[in-house]
Amino acid sequence: MQDRITSPMLHRAMLAPLGEQRVGAFSRLPSMVRERGGDPAAVLREVGIEATDLDHPDKRIPYAVHGRLLHVAAQHTNCPHFGLAFGQAWHLADLGVVGEIARNGATVGDALRALVVHQRLNSGGGLAYLIDYERTADFGYAIYHHGVVGSDQIYGAILAAGCNYLSELAGGGCPVETVLFPFARPAHADAFRRVFRCSVSFDNDRAALRFRSDWLARPVAGASAARRRALEDEVLKLGPGDFIERVVRSLRTLLIAGRHSGDDVAQMLALHRRTLNRRLKAQGTSFQELLDSVRFEVACELLANGTLPMDEIAMSLGYSGLAAFQRTFRRWSGETPARWRRAKRSVEVAGARAAD
Repeated sequence: MQDRITSPMLHRAMLAPLGEQRVGAFSRLPSMVRERGGDPAAVLREVGIEATDLDHPDKRIPYAVHGRLLHVAAQHTNCPHFGLAFGQAWHLADLGVVGEIARNGATVGDALRALVVHQRLNSGGGLAYLIDYERTADFGYAIYHHGVVGSDQIYGAILAAGCNYLSELAGGGCPVETVLFPFARPAHADAFRRVFRCSVSFDNDRAALRFRSDWLARPVAGASAARRRALEDEVLKLGPGDFIERVVRSLRTLLIAGRHSGDDVAQMLALHRRTLNRRLKAQGTSFQELLDSVRFEVACELLANGTLPMDEIAMSLGYSGLAAFQRTFRRWSGETPARWRRAKRSVEVAGARAAD
């Protein structure tokens, strides 16, 4: 029983070293801080990195650092929606080879699926996903790295950027009808409506751009199948990546889609279920331990950042009911989800008062 109780904590240590983020558009962050009246040197100093860490898009920084960068930049510029504004200036070209592969997809759907598959090359702490519900589709982003500061800023930036990506692929215009965020409605919610110019919904179980599925069939103008094949051949030489992280990414994606079985994960990774179990055992873990870890991280994020009701959190994590979620969360953390949320809020309020 002790191993089961501590498994989410143990796997936090296993997941954290994998978290790296390609600098990409963050190479322009100091300039934006300066434009908005902040001191870039002060921001970088507070976060604990050097200006040279951001001087080229292909450099890498710890995943948690890019969240802190946005969080601290928002404070130094007195712009609570800094991430949202920053993401408006991102384009497919900022994604490097991943963006170029997407840009050469035959259709919008083909391009987005390519972006989802190859996005791991840019991020080891968050993932892109695409879910087609036949009439509508969600193109979104989910964080799976532990304890990221500034997750609200990350989601704002990436969904704003996602609108640009969709517009580039579709040849102009933005098909997004609803934008979903997994955090409580902020005081500056009007800024979100101004940026997205459509319905914006807070306190959801996901971060996503929702649009009509028929947009997925739109052709991408100027796409080159030969160029895409050449790029993907180069990417294949890099290998599939860390196996544990691949399982975690699969689990996080499947939870959003309402699935989480070992068979689902094995199918997503093109493996037999027994092969999946054997490979996980060889690395000192199991499917259930990784599922517990992912569920716990998602639960903590939803509890900490929003006011989503407990029963909806339980449903989003694949539990049969609220009682099962409450029992499991207490086993993980030592306290009920409601008490954990209250304690988290108390710490945040105390921290805000100390800062004032």
